[in-house]
Amino acid sequence: MMEESSDESTEIITKEEVEQAEQQQQAAQIKTPTGSTPGSTIPPPAPLPVFQSGSPSTVTTRVVQVPVMPQAQGPVVTSTVASTLATDTVSASQPTVVSQVKAPDPIQSPYEASSDITVPTESVEATPLSPIPSGARGLFGWISGNKLVSRVMEKTKSSVESMITTLDPGMKEIIYSGGDISVIVTSTAENKVGAVREAFQEVFRRATVVGKESQATTAAQPVGFTAGLKGAEERIQNLRRSGDVPESQPMISVEGFIVELLPDRWYEMSCLVLKDSEHRIDLQVFSQPTPIPAEYILTAQDRTPSDYPLRWSGLAVSIGYVIEEAQPHIGHADWQTALIGISRRESLYLAAKSLAYMYKQRLPSSFIS
Repeated sequence: MMEESSDESTEIITKEEVEQAEQQQQAAQIKTPTGSTPGSTIPPPAPLPVFQSGSPSTVTTRVVQVPVMPQAQGPVVTSTVASTLATDTVSASQPTVVSQVKAPDPIQSPYEASSDITVPTESVEATPLSPIPSGARGLFGWISGNKLVSRVMEKTKSSVESMITTLDPGMKEIIYSGGDISVIVTSTAENKVGAVREAFQEVFRRATVVGKESQATTAAQPVGFTAGLKGAEERIQNLRRSGDVPESQPMISVEGFIVELLPDRWYEMSCLVLKDSEHRIDLQVFSQPTPIPAEYILTAQDRTPSDYPLRWSGLAVSIGYVIEEAQPHIGHADWQTALIGISRRESLYLAAKSLAYMYKQRLPSSFIS
């Protein structure tokens, strides 16, 4: 029997009443779910998942992630919040399981993010380079084997040489002398030697041209093409007989003459002969004709005696000498300039240039390469 004290009165409860009260209490618990209050229509919350095995009376730990600054990669930081999901008393001896979550990676910049993207690359066939000779390695080998560089260097060299020869025309002979071409002119007159040198150096780029004096056995003023050609050939033969030049030496001879191309129309011309016995080359060209006034021809004919031994080849007095007597201010060396405005050197240069070109065409390629 149980007793309950009160300030007002003492009530005696029998065993049967206690059992009846327990039964009523159990019946009320069955009708009303655990965690709800009487009179409430809201259903109780669903139980959270349990992350550990054991008895129902356990404590589950929920992990809340705390953001970490990206400046330094430190240890993983977690905080735990415990919530009681059961109404029973938890035993202190049971272990608590904590789930750890790794902190996020540092925030990447757009450049870093784009650099991580893998872009598929297309296979491009590489153009094979031309092999470099074993003896042409390095920078100088590349320069010597590059056609563009060689062309630029040649242009630069030509420009410098042109500037030097313009400032000092006498440097032409020094700059452009040399090479495989060596020619001897059978005269020391500058209008002949200079014209031939300039023409050959322009055609062959480099050529050595010198003059040696030689005389012909024709008249002082040859008349006709035959006399002009014979006089030029005789100059070459006489110079070879002297022994001053070797037999294989190429030689050029220039001989001036007058000719009547039309009735009473006389012209002065020059015959250029080139002989190269080594390569068996024999060439002849003529300069442009220069008209001569008839009075000068008549004067030269009057001064030639009838018994002149070389009358068959021409006159005893040259036309240049006659013009110099008539007009002393002109001179006998370059009277063509006073008559037609073109010097003899210019007309000889054009003829010598044609001669040099024909000579180059007939030379072996191995000789001029």
